[in-house]
Amino acid sequence: MLRELLEKNRSIRSFDRSVKPSESELLDMIECTRLCPSSANLQALKFKPVTNEEECRAVFSATKWAGYLKDMEIPPRGHEPTAYIIVANDKEIAKNTVPFYKDTGIVSHTILLRAAEMGYGGCMIGSFDEKAVKETLGLSDTLEITLVLALGKADESSKITENKGDIKYFRENGVHYVPKRSLKEILI
Repeated sequence: MLRELLEKNRSIRSFDRSVKPSESELLDMIECTRLCPSSANLQALKFKPVTNEEECRAVFSATKWAGYLKDMEIPPRGHEPTAYIIVANDKEIAKNTVPFYKDTGIVSHTILLRAAEMGYGGCMIGSFDEKAVKETLGLSDTLEITLVLALGKADESSKITENKGDIKYFRENGVHYVPKRSLKEILI
């Protein structure tokens, strides 16, 4: 069951704009993070669900997508995410944010697994204009945004493929391929 969910949970970069996760669904995804491990159990990460159309457009314009696909418009116009979850470290709880970057990965993966379980797709976006996102959403300077999670109903297919000497993801005939190293390659 977990393996199937992991295989289903691919980075989605094209969304069906007619389907939108509700705020209560985003809160359900965020609720799952409370069950995750946390460095020193400080639980310093905070989350901002975003479903408002205007805010979603502003967050989208503050992000950069799919660095390997420089010659393509990703997501395609009209296929932008319909929701976001902003992940931020609360510097009033943890002044040194570096140890909590691993927590960001843990909770973000948990959110995306829950999203996949609910029939949604998402993408972790690490390239964004933090100042613009904070201004758009009225977030405090005591928060350091560590990741932006784009969410919605996938309208593309994504497939894992064997790594044949290049780990760069690519697109062919509307399918997003993600090369993965073999088990033998990742064992020490």
